[in-house]
Amino acid sequence: MVTIKSITSRLSLGVQLLIASVLGALVGCLQPSWADGYQFLGQAFLNLINMVIIPLVVPLVVVAVAGVIGKESFGKLLTRSLVYFFLVTTLITTIFVFAAYNLGFGNDTNIGQAGSSLEGLTSSIEWDTFFLGFIPSNIIKVLSEGALLPSIVFAIFLGYGIGKLETEKSQFLIDALNTWIEAIYHIVGAVIKLSPIGIFGFIAHDVATTGLEKLFGLGQFVFGTYAAYAVLFLIIFPFIALVFRVSYTSMIKEIWELLTLAFISGSSSIVLPPLLQKLKDRGHNEAVTDFVVPLGYSFNLEGAAAYSAMATVFIANAYGIEWSFGQLVFTVLVLTLIGKTVATVPSGAIVVLLAAAPQLGLPEEGVGLIFAVDFFVNAGRTALNVVGQALAVSVIEKNERAIVAVPEIESNYVLPS
Repeated sequence: MVTIKSITSRLSLGVQLLIASVLGALVGCLQPSWADGYQFLGQAFLNLINMVIIPLVVPLVVVAVAGVIGKESFGKLLTRSLVYFFLVTTLITTIFVFAAYNLGFGNDTNIGQAGSSLEGLTSSIEWDTFFLGFIPSNIIKVLSEGALLPSIVFAIFLGYGIGKLETEKSQFLIDALNTWIEAIYHIVGAVIKLSPIGIFGFIAHDVATTGLEKLFGLGQFVFGTYAAYAVLFLIIFPFIALVFRVSYTSMIKEIWELLTLAFISGSSSIVLPPLLQKLKDRGHNEAVTDFVVPLGYSFNLEGAAAYSAMATVFIANAYGIEWSFGQLVFTVLVLTLIGKTVATVPSGAIVVLLAAAPQLGLPEEGVGLIFAVDFFVNAGRTALNVVGQALAVSVIEKNERAIVAVPEIESNYVLPS
């Protein structure tokens, strides 16, 4: 007997989201009086996502920090890798935040009420207060309120403390945290399976209240984001390769088949094992490759950085939020920090945006609508993430001649989909 469950189990999540968007638009047109019910479905989905952000981010950071403390044999490689990752992803985030703002990306669209008065980006920033806010005076209060940035600072210090314990004690705690992380990932997976229902609710509510214009606005977001992807692939990546004297065209030829696989599948996880093997078969240092690529899957996602920057500016402009130079800098800082902590989450794009939204004063409903077209932008984002890993290996290997042998790292990183 054919059931709805058996049909949906055969469809990819992207196809389900597409169907949910079409059904939401249709139902919203036919039954606009049910707008409150549609909004309930969408908000319930957002609440479920928000529910797992802090319980997932804190142990991820603790484990990551504890895992590298005291391993002096590759401290130099670790330092250079992290410096490269942060410089490049911050540069990319900065470029696309400022470019999208100056080009008015999202100004002419309507996915929200124009001229909304939202706190956050519209308020002036007191930088001393902002940076002091990173340091939690009461960690219980911070965790209960879901304040992400001070939670990350606490997690870094806790990871440092665990890393300084005796090996047997620290490994016990790390194993327990990894078990917790695995359990949270199962919850995230279950919540993401419900995303078609949430997207249906968002689309139906917005069509019922403001008409079909919002869907056309989301189409503009897709085209604008792919324009940003093209700039990253054809200009920024080649420029980085030129600065570090790496042959960009040769590198792309090496991994072209894997880029195609990543684009079609929309999954970085599928590409990781063959990427590691391909790079080593092409003569790249095995120790550097085995270390840089897994670490980069958490800290070096350039495609995700470009996407988050474009999506954030698009949502803010579409809701009529005013910007200043200081607020743009603040946006870059928040996206850079949060992107490093939840990039490993399956369907992590929406988690990054939802985690950033309260810090920036962005409406969560706008994030939910953006997720409706994530199926279309995910392909390019994933492929660019793979390009970034290969480029990082080439750059770091070329500038790390002093490293002859680095111990192989057993990676426990969970890969983004």
